[in-house]
Amino acid sequence: MMYEVVLVDDDVIVIEFLKKLIPWQDYGYQVAASFQDSNEALVFMKSNPYDVLITDIGMPKLNGIELIEQLKKSNINSYNVILSCHDEFTFAQQAIKLEAYDYILKESMEESNIIELLERLKIKLDQELYVNDQQAKVTKFLERSTRNDDVLKAQKYVQTHLGEKISLTEVAAHLHLNSSYFSRMYKKETGEGFVEYVTRVKMEKAIELLDLSSNTVEQIAYELGFESKSYFLKTFKRFYGVSPKSYKYKDKVSGKDAQLIKPEKQTGY
Repeated sequence: MMYEVVLVDDDVIVIEFLKKLIPWQDYGYQVAASFQDSNEALVFMKSNPYDVLITDIGMPKLNGIELIEQLKKSNINSYNVILSCHDEFTFAQQAIKLEAYDYILKESMEESNIIELLERLKIKLDQELYVNDQQAKVTKFLERSTRNDDVLKAQKYVQTHLGEKISLTEVAAHLHLNSSYFSRMYKKETGEGFVEYVTRVKMEKAIELLDLSSNTVEQIAYELGFESKSYFLKTFKRFYGVSPKSYKYKDKVSGKDAQLIKPEKQTGY
């Protein structure tokens, strides 16, 4: 990864020295932009990501201190390196108060000094990047764990409320989630829509009741929270391809077995 550097100095000779004589890419950097006008630099940095600012202090319009102050007011955080002359030492002190990473005296500015600074700064940037990456991984893990937990809670709710009409909105409210978010999240995490899951669980329970109880179809429809027997029949037929009666008495229908068409189950929790 290359770190982005912005150069700001009203002296074109200094800009050209920094751009051409420092082997930026050898040390993990690239010059994203350079400016002689600090106001133009400010506009650029407010709308473009960068990592390091190397700026002169004594400039017309915005000086280096004012430039850094404006960036901080805009909540733009970067590592700032100050270029200064001996007679600007008071400015340099102010820059340090603004948490500038370092400053370089122009009178003693040499390639080796700048490279040494860049090497030190790259270690700090790499460490910061590593910490941010680790924090992002932890955040992603916690978010995934939370989603998994919400899925399990939703499924438990369904399993314990099979005798009721279960709506997505109702379960989302139970989990204190927005219904649209819950719907998308459930589908993403399980590969199956929540409404489809509810239907599948109720239909699997219907088969169990048909196999193990002597309840009528109407009673089973009631036990599974269906509003009417006809809606239960319609759902069962759509799901399995046969009516509940044909399934229950499959060995007596037309003198041969009726085939139960079970749909493939979606991957879920």
